[in-house]
Amino acid sequence: MHNAVDLLTFGGIVCFIIAILHIVIIVAGPKAYRYFGAGEDLSKLAEKNSPIPALLTAFIATVIAVFGLYAFSGAGKFVRLPLLGPILVIIGSIFSFRGLVLPVQLFGLLKNPHKADTKEILFSLIALVTGACILFGTTLNWNFIFQG
Repeated sequence: MHNAVDLLTFGGIVCFIIAILHIVIIVAGPKAYRYFGAGEDLSKLAEKNSPIPALLTAFIATVIAVFGLYAFSGAGKFVRLPLLGPILVIIGSIFSFRGLVLPVQLFGLLKNPHKADTKEILFSLIALVTGACILFGTTLNWNFIFQG
């Protein structure tokens, strides 16, 4: 069970770091929205001081922080949350699916190294590792998570 706790704890920590990063993006403003790939439309709205980018980003930060709480709950470090097992599988799957663009990005890097977006490759790698940790940690801690 020790490995499962470590994997889920790691996943939870990464979720909280990502949530904090989203708050930093709100504070940093339009340049941060552009840098982290939020898109030109959202960046332009942020330039116009529209509340939409901040509200959307705060919502995403909140959802990802809740993901972190679920990972900690699965590790036994936080109160048992409702539907713990199925939600951990969903969270792990979301991160894993996001990370599955990594092979395509790496192929693009090999094909044309000058056009590669290194930060996007890093984001995909972080997502894939986080998803794998949450899914594998959930599997290793199956009895605790699903039978409480």
